[in-house]
Amino acid sequence: MNSQILLTDEKHGLSEPALHREVQLAPTCTDEPYAAGAKLIRVNAGSFHFEVRDLQFRRGRHTAIIGPNGAGKTTLIEALLGFRQAHLEEAQILGVAASRFLQSTRHRKRLGVQLQRVEYEDSSNVREILDLHQALYGKQDPLVAQALDIEALRTLPYRALSRGQKQRLDLFVALAHRPEIAILDEPFTGLDRAYIERVAHLLRYDLAGLTIIMICHSEEELDAASDVVWVCNGGVEYRGDKEALKNRLVGAFHAYLQLDDSDHVNAIYRQLERESATLRLSRPSNTEISVYGTQALDQSIRRLIGNVAFQHFEFGPTHYRDMLHLCAQGEQHV
Repeated sequence: MNSQILLTDEKHGLSEPALHREVQLAPTCTDEPYAAGAKLIRVNAGSFHFEVRDLQFRRGRHTAIIGPNGAGKTTLIEALLGFRQAHLEEAQILGVAASRFLQSTRHRKRLGVQLQRVEYEDSSNVREILDLHQALYGKQDPLVAQALDIEALRTLPYRALSRGQKQRLDLFVALAHRPEIAILDEPFTGLDRAYIERVAHLLRYDLAGLTIIMICHSEEELDAASDVVWVCNGGVEYRGDKEALKNRLVGAFHAYLQLDDSDHVNAIYRQLERESATLRLSRPSNTEISVYGTQALDQSIRRLIGNVAFQHFEFGPTHYRDMLHLCAQGEQHV
């Protein structure tokens, strides 16, 4: 078993951070509002280019990083953690310059990381991994252990674990010592419904005061977050409060309309275009209309339903999954 796996990631070269330039920062007091961030993060890898400026993660908040596949979500995290060749300026983690933070065992103990590509030797067993974690960090929160039912895994060999069981173990290693900041890469991946609900409760309530940065692909993961970083087109399109982005992209109301008569479809589409309450309007096909808007759009849709024969219609409040879907498509324009 790799004895450094809980503090470093040799596969990604954490012991030799690939940082071209970094301005050293003095440690800050505990009331510093930002737990991590950088003045500039730039990555160039072949045809892939990623750049973001003035990105900060607020202390004590749960931030979801969302966006299309391949947009740079993992790149952003790996660059900040030193796992990927990058140009960084004024990068800091918990008030300490990122390069110095990652080279210090004392500082790294303040960090918890769950990645999608963590590997242990097949000959290792869960008990050894848990004992190593205890030896390195000196504490294991019983609430984390209970939520992940970690004792049920203790006697198993690592090679016998299912994908979901490995995910539970990885989450335990990242969270059990209650780090000041935790980096989670799709934390609900591989978990069944019961454990998704347990981990969601753990993050939302038991670990509410922790700074958590997580790459997010599911509605349940997004529900556990308060802030959002939307990665899109080689950069960051939005950073800030989750509810504000939802209001910007999909508002409070959504309707889906399907008609047989294309003339009626065209007329309704033009009418909805003129509505001040309309935020986003599309035609999935010649007979369909999808519209998002403010709550005032509700009355407009109800008037339409009373005057036109619809083949099918749905309307009601928007959900975070609507926002997540649009962000995953990389749609920027409202």
